[in-house]
Amino acid sequence: MNIESQVLQRVIDALEKYSIPYAIVGSTGASTWGLDRSTSDIDMITLVDGEHADEIISLLSNEAFYVPESDARFALTHGGSFNVLHPEHGTKVDVFVAPLNDEFAQIRLSRRVQSLIHGIPAYVATAEDIVLAKLRWRLTTSSERQWSDCADLVARNALDRPYLRNWANRLGLLPDLERLLDQVDSVS
Repeated sequence: MNIESQVLQRVIDALEKYSIPYAIVGSTGASTWGLDRSTSDIDMITLVDGEHADEIISLLSNEAFYVPESDARFALTHGGSFNVLHPEHGTKVDVFVAPLNDEFAQIRLSRRVQSLIHGIPAYVATAEDIVLAKLRWRLTTSSERQWSDCADLVARNALDRPYLRNWANRLGLLPDLERLLDQVDSVS
């Protein structure tokens, strides 16, 4: 098992021990849907109520893995993010913890699918939800990388466009989504 697989498996095992839902997102998740782009980390989303924060941190930490405990404790109880790092190899998993009332996180987790990530069975966000999250992230970054990732995902997959439009409207992304769909459709 390679280092990426070891780090990912450790995080998955800790979350699954307490029946905490998660989904791989970002570029690693998008690779499930045909996006071929390397990334230096693995991103995942989860919803946690903080009840098992100390136990999860304990399961994630050991001599080979570094977890910034105060960041992890805060994220696991209030929302936010933290990472699990293999310092020797630089591999990390970024864990984005959404508040329990985050409706978009809830729907993404309810729609997740099982796939293999670095040879590990893991739950992955759907292509539609990855597109929406990347468009949402792009609002604050204006990243052309996010835009091209979205265009590639739309071009490679038969997406549920009514679902995309519904959530894009709710998230304030509808103009960007329509521009993306028009751009991809004009090339096809």
